[in-house]
Amino acid sequence: MFDKKKIKLNHIRSSKKLNKKANLFFLNLSCILIERADLNKKNNYKILEIGARTKNLSEQLKEQNINSTLYQTTISNNVLVNNEKKIVSSLESQTFKENIFDVCFCILSLNGSEFLPLAFKNIFNTLKKNGKFLTVFPAEECLNEFREYFLDYFKISSNKSFMPYLKIQTLGNLGMQSGFKNVIVDKENFNLEVYAPSDIWSFIRGIGESNYLLDRERKKINKELFLNFCKDYAADIKKGSLKNNNFALNFFIGSK
Repeated sequence: MFDKKKIKLNHIRSSKKLNKKANLFFLNLSCILIERADLNKKNNYKILEIGARTKNLSEQLKEQNINSTLYQTTISNNVLVNNEKKIVSSLESQTFKENIFDVCFCILSLNGSEFLPLAFKNIFNTLKKNGKFLTVFPAEECLNEFREYFLDYFKISSNKSFMPYLKIQTLGNLGMQSGFKNVIVDKENFNLEVYAPSDIWSFIRGIGESNYLLDRERKKINKELFLNFCKDYAADIKKGSLKNNNFALNFFIGSK
């Protein structure tokens, strides 16, 4: 279902921090998840980040003076997280022993797992009693404005030109079926302001979420049509109708 090689390339590219908006976005998500974890600065936490692709979470824990030891799994050794406790592992692997982490975070990466129930169950097992798991997934409305414009312009009937999403109800059910209690799922909308079509593509690549479906749409578009699309889209941006794009995300928090 997913192109594993493409996922690795996406994560490696994201870790290089080549896009300013993507970097700020990961910083924002890291701050939100740490705040939602409700960590007590008097405690010392053992924390795991699954599928890490940036240093943002690590840097924010330090900046906020959270006493913690952070372990991170990455899907490639070439992902630049600068952590001596980095372990290369698949998203679904039971990499650590049971009952050892106080908190587990995951920022977007589980969206690339083909075995989500197994991934959630293994995360549940690694947490201590009352430990927390916090993660975030792209939502159904994510970049809807750009998606609809693109599909209509190129007359593409298949939606495989874009990444799949996880419905908020499915995410909640998955958490409860994996054993988590006090499950909370909610949606937050972030505004992505763009001035050219390339701003969207650069942002998507920057966060490491460019399409990695194995059967993704590979329709060839001739150069003239593509340039016309860029011209027309840029004109609509200037009119104001497409300047603001909704980047919607579903958040999950559950405890053991």
